[in-house]
Amino acid sequence: MTEKLKLNIGRTVLVGLAFFTITMFWQVYDSLMPLFLKDFDLSQTLIGFVMALDNILALVLLPFMGLMSDRFPMKLRSKFGRRMPFIVCGSTLAAMTLLLVNFAHNERLLWLMLTAAAFMLVFMCLYRTPAVALMPDVTPKQIRSQGNTVINIMGTVGGVITLLLMQFLLKYETREGVKYIVGNNWLIISLIACFMLAATVVMLFKVRENKFVEEKLETLKSLGISEDEDADDPEDADFATKRKVFGALDRSQKISLILILSSVFLWYMAYNAVTTHFSVFSTRILGIEFTMPLLVANAAAFIMFVPASIIGKKIGRKNTVLIGVGMLILGFAFATVLIFSASIEAVKIAMYPTFILVGGGWATINVHSFVMSVELATKETTGVYTGLYYTFVSCAQIVTPILAGAVMDYIAPEGLLPYALIFSALAFMTMFFVRHGNAKVQEESLVDTTGDALPSDTEEG
Repeated sequence: MTEKLKLNIGRTVLVGLAFFTITMFWQVYDSLMPLFLKDFDLSQTLIGFVMALDNILALVLLPFMGLMSDRFPMKLRSKFGRRMPFIVCGSTLAAMTLLLVNFAHNERLLWLMLTAAAFMLVFMCLYRTPAVALMPDVTPKQIRSQGNTVINIMGTVGGVITLLLMQFLLKYETREGVKYIVGNNWLIISLIACFMLAATVVMLFKVRENKFVEEKLETLKSLGISEDEDADDPEDADFATKRKVFGALDRSQKISLILILSSVFLWYMAYNAVTTHFSVFSTRILGIEFTMPLLVANAAAFIMFVPASIIGKKIGRKNTVLIGVGMLILGFAFATVLIFSASIEAVKIAMYPTFILVGGGWATINVHSFVMSVELATKETTGVYTGLYYTFVSCAQIVTPILAGAVMDYIAPEGLLPYALIFSALAFMTMFFVRHGNAKVQEESLVDTTGDALPSDTEEG
């Protein structure tokens, strides 16, 4: 077999534009919404509850939207694809309601801000799962980690752009040693909405979903590779939809899937607690701007994406994810020790090495965790598995803003850091026992995201 599977980087970038804008949206929402709510004198627990509302919606809607896009009517699918209609509608509506949320905050209309936010979050749910499922749809299983690397790099770039915009466009004033954001924020919110709309237009005209899927299948066929290696009858096009979604998994695979999803839940409990409350923690407790540590984290993530993909090929996805979780543990442990034993000035400085470790670790985890979760899926159930993955993400993101906020309110504001440390350590324990989720690498070589051939390795699992 002389031909090799190659990642089409240009195509991956195109289908990743949706994730690019999703990351921009969540970066500005997670950073500014807690501060918007703090302007109405809400406690951290109540802020955590409001910030969990999007994940309560996501818990119900993300698996449903994944299933709906999997089963999108064939008549419409043959013309528009099964993911693109959700992406175009959801992103457009979310961008418009983001502007309304900012208007309501500026006018100090809490009821309107919360109502608009609720609609906005429903619209985000409309296209989040289909957007994430699109990359596996058009990318062979054997090179999805490389594809996911490109997608995550795009997400990181989107996050960095948003943080830079906030760094230069947000205005602060200090009152009694505490920083407050002042101004109406129209420029930055409008720019984020424009990015979302522009990416949607590009995808609408450039992404040919059905064509991309057909070309993937033709490539696999020419190499003698089956898309669904576990199917008993590959000639039966309806086989995957007729069997139960999890019925084809043996006991060991089911246990591994449960452990993977449990690990996802636990590290999101750690990470999302920090991302939700860090803007308030930074400005109100440490007295520093929140954007610079987050920029450092994104820079570390950007640097780690490609190495994490290559390391995954060498030592397996599971072991690479364990390294990433270990980096989270080290980062949060370092900050936890200092915040209870050093001066506030030392803690301010410590935020930078902490976020280098956290950002790099988070990138190392995310290159592989999603593709591990969908590795056991078939082409007909990728949307369901994607929805399942985000169900566990959403469960964590429902619980952790409230629980971490309560820790900050009723135990100590500094408790945010040991809270993240504990859940990172638990995630390491559950991931340690995973036995499946690595791609079965074929005899042919694979390529990394630079397009250069890499020698094939046999991954564990």
